[in-house]
Amino acid sequence: MTTLNFKARVPVFDANVRVGDRPEEVSPCRNRNDLLAEMDRHGVERALIYHAQGEHRSPIDGNEDLEEWIGNDGRLQPLWSVLSSDPSLAQIKDLHAKGRVNCARLHIHDTIHQLGLIFKPWAYDILLSWFSDNHIPLWISLLETENEDIVSTLQDYPNLVTVIVGAHYRHSLWVRPAMKALPNAYLELSRYEPLGEIEALRNEFGVERLVYGSYYSRFIMGPMLFYLHHTNLSDDELKLVCSGNLERILANAGKS
Repeated sequence: MTTLNFKARVPVFDANVRVGDRPEEVSPCRNRNDLLAEMDRHGVERALIYHAQGEHRSPIDGNEDLEEWIGNDGRLQPLWSVLSSDPSLAQIKDLHAKGRVNCARLHIHDTIHQLGLIFKPWAYDILLSWFSDNHIPLWISLLETENEDIVSTLQDYPNLVTVIVGAHYRHSLWVRPAMKALPNAYLELSRYEPLGEIEALRNEFGVERLVYGSYYSRFIMGPMLFYLHHTNLSDDELKLVCSGNLERILANAGKS
């Protein structure tokens, strides 16, 4: 008899989890313990987390609110939010000086709908140059950024490691040329659902450039993890996608 119960069979380090309330939406996990219980339900051992207030109020406030979620057990690790502004970058530099930054998430006020600062080198050079010079990986969302701007801008910073978040099946024609143009970019898989595409990307680019993230709580934590377990990835490849690749990205932060 089949069962609807599912738990990952390999170690899982989720690369993309949002915590805290949005202005119009209460988070399903009200606190750290609630989130850990949800992770345990799916077999997720660790997660990179950023705060919803970093999206909708300010990265500075979001990073301050994130502190209460982190804890000391290593299960929840900070994905700091950063905006292309002097105060926001100053906060990140201060955290970096304290040895607390090995990754960050770029906050872009929805440039697709022209509500924020367009993602161009003239607007982001100081921020992108600092992250590149300090060898700190940067998470960038496709949901708020013009796809063409991501490629054309990041090509000016070839040493910057990036994790491209939120690719959807509608990006399937964009993904391959983007990964070719940006050899230091990794693809986060939370929304990438075209059948057979995970295996195809593995065959073309290597499994090392694929990273599991759930995009919880924007999406449910389990479906993409379940899907990955039903591809033809070997267990060794699945371990890399679900945890090993992210571990390597973070371990290399700060190294030239």
